[in-house]
Amino acid sequence: MTIMKKVTVYTLSTCAACKKMKQFLEENGIAYSQVEVDRLDSSEQWLATKELAKHNPQVSYPTAVVEDAIIGYDIEALKAKLL
Repeated sequence: MTIMKKVTVYTLSTCAACKKMKQFLEENGIAYSQVEVDRLDSSEQWLATKELAKHNPQVSYPTAVVEDAIIGYDIEALKAKLL
């Protein structure tokens, strides 16, 4: 399956829900780019958090941005957007 939509996932390296979201995307052959915020240096973290806040004002993880934000590990919303 080839998904043409651009998917960006904002995650934290220690977040269990983030790992589940990435696993879902990988199991369904959905290409995505990942921003692992806690692994960035402080200036990059600031920029990534500012960008994330545009899509998710609560700045919570995981957040997948497809056309608009899917906040948290919301499997039904992911399926609706991507499958």
